[in-house]
Amino acid sequence: MDEVKEQVLKNQEHCYPILDSDEKVVGILTRHHLLRPRRKRVVLVDHNEASQSVPGLREAEILEIIDHHRLADIQTSNPVYVRNEPVGSTNTIIASMFQERGLMPSEPMAGMMAAAIVSDTVMFKSPTCTDRDRRMAERLARIANVSLDELGTEIFSATLCNKSARDLLFTDYKEFHIGGYNLSVAQITCVDSPSMLERKDEFLEEMAIVKKNGDFAMVLLMLTDVLLEGTQVIYLGDDEIIRQAFNVQPKDNTAFLPKVMSRKKQVIPSLSALWG
Repeated sequence: MDEVKEQVLKNQEHCYPILDSDEKVVGILTRHHLLRPRRKRVVLVDHNEASQSVPGLREAEILEIIDHHRLADIQTSNPVYVRNEPVGSTNTIIASMFQERGLMPSEPMAGMMAAAIVSDTVMFKSPTCTDRDRRMAERLARIANVSLDELGTEIFSATLCNKSARDLLFTDYKEFHIGGYNLSVAQITCVDSPSMLERKDEFLEEMAIVKKNGDFAMVLLMLTDVLLEGTQVIYLGDDEIIRQAFNVQPKDNTAFLPKVMSRKKQVIPSLSALWG
């Protein structure tokens, strides 16, 4: 609606045809639609920052927020139901909502939910992981008749080499605004970070484009290694920020962060403490 609003208001016609990709008429837009637009109704899941949400969120009606991240900058015009709990995976919260309503997820759905918890908690090694996450994943695995160990191995052993650097960078990508600074942090969880690090130049090339287009103070890529239980960071930005935030000595746009597995609980809090 925003794309055509200005154009429509400049002209005298009262209605306009809407065409599909084959230029066939599929609807009509009138000035009435601009005055009283029908708002989409959305539930925000696993995020509550405007920069991480879908385009056009300002024109939508937010009904609920279900999340496990820090509270950020989402604003609503009306009171909404908010469920934010300190667990390792939003799927743990969603599975709890199933239980509270006396609902049983189907076997495929339970398998997907168990996989989400295993992925989010990095096979229960992330500092964000709680006993509740583990218990819920075990329950879902029983419903789905799957092994959590086998599920985790399959998830994190999935081949990444056939994907482009850009696709990998945006697989799990988030933007943040902290203390007047804009930054983006992408994360790739794997079992062989040294082989991923060999593609550093490819990643830096894509990250440079992101940094320029988004006017970011820093762009970070976390190569989180399940076996090493740490994260190899590739970054574009001030070396001193990395040195102070993580107490490491960076070299050639990289640094290894031992025991760092979580963007939410370890990386973002460290940068937030530095930037205030």
